[in-house]
Amino acid sequence: MLEVVVRTTHLDVMGHVNNAKYVEFLEWGRCDEIEKHGIDLLAMIKEGLGFAVVNLDINFRREAFLGDQLLIETVFKEVRNHKIGILEQSITRKQSGELLCDARVTFLIFDLKAHKSIAMPENLRRLLPENREQKEEQEQR
Repeated sequence: MLEVVVRTTHLDVMGHVNNAKYVEFLEWGRCDEIEKHGIDLLAMIKEGLGFAVVNLDINFRREAFLGDQLLIETVFKEVRNHKIGILEQSITRKQSGELLCDARVTFLIFDLKAHKSIAMPENLRRLLPENREQKEEQEQR
């Protein structure tokens, strides 16, 4: 889980976090979650692979304000047809636990040279809940 403190640059003229910043925070959360599990995003890019978000279904539920501490949670849910990744994300206010925003993100791994999607690499499949549970069980033995 990534923690972000709302700064003045995140605010719009209405005095709350701009909706585009929520999208940016969600991207930070995805990158953070991936890197926490040992996946080097820079190395992926050097190998000619990248993430391509193909759908972002987002619900803005509450406003965030200057000084709020936000928690961004990212959970990899499934891989469909060996290529399509689905993850769920949420942004909550740390001080109160209020849900501010939630999103369902559909993404592909993209071959940057061929300009097409590829099968989900095994290192990303390991981020799925069922695969993480298996890994934890093996590590406990």
